[in-house]
Amino acid sequence: MEMHWHWLIVIYLFLGGLGAGAYLTSFAAEKGWLGSNSRLKKVGYYIAAPIVAFGTVLLVFDLGQGLYKPWLLVRLLLNFGSVMTWGVYILAAFIVVGLVKAFLVFKNKQAPEALGWVGAGLALATGAYTGLLLSVIEAVPFWNSFMMPILFVVSALSTGLSVTTVVAHFMEKQGSANIKENQVHLSLVAAELIVVVIFFGLMSLGAKGPVGAQSAASVVSGPYAIVFWGYFIALGLLFPLVVFVLENIHLKQSAQKVVAEPSLTETESSAKAQSGHQSYLVLVSDFSVVVGGLALRALIIFAALPIWDGTIL
Repeated sequence: MEMHWHWLIVIYLFLGGLGAGAYLTSFAAEKGWLGSNSRLKKVGYYIAAPIVAFGTVLLVFDLGQGLYKPWLLVRLLLNFGSVMTWGVYILAAFIVVGLVKAFLVFKNKQAPEALGWVGAGLALATGAYTGLLLSVIEAVPFWNSFMMPILFVVSALSTGLSVTTVVAHFMEKQGSANIKENQVHLSLVAAELIVVVIFFGLMSLGAKGPVGAQSAASVVSGPYAIVFWGYFIALGLLFPLVVFVLENIHLKQSAQKVVAEPSLTETESSAKAQSGHQSYLVLVSDFSVVVGGLALRALIIFAALPIWDGTIL
């Protein structure tokens, strides 16, 4: 039986994670977790809510009622036993909080600390929800896994960091690339690769039955293999992993040279050691991470086979 979830859902799931990850990137930068001189403190806030809002509009249209019977969508607000209903409230709250936070940051006004933390919690919930929405569907073994929200959250953090880095390169003049940002992104890409290996390994070994294994096989060695190995694994994970490793080595070497310069003051040495010129190769790798994130959602949606009463329809 052919699945009825198509590209609008793929893009919605992708944008939901992308926007959530962008907010969490700027939140982490604002807290100093990405280095003291990070230039990612604002851009993620600016793009997070609009990205998620656009994705939500696509979801409304894909439900089949957005253009013809929009009043029927009100039922979503009342069905509290549905994960999709939870998502409606999570997305709405995140969009509102995200817009408020972005406005305050744009106006250079001090936002209440609680607002930032609430937004971060909603962003994390948004990223997890995109995977949870699939994992509760028992009729699709490929989706019905506890690892689906984990995979989507890790991917959201990685793609969010990448898109924020790319946009900040062109929009943000204050701050610069630094060792901590590179190490965080290296860790996220490596973590995503590990989660992917575990997920597809479990599926291939039949953890969710023969239908789940067949879905995994269609990705790893079937009709979707080129997208999986080419766009997702090679372009979206391995290429960035190599680039971030090389960049990490370069930044560490630069930091060691700076420490060895006796003519610099302690403050100048610290700033110069943290900073680094972000090459276009790094920016290309960030873009490839985003492409890989989209490929992942497409693979998860299109390769999934439904099952009823133990048989494929």
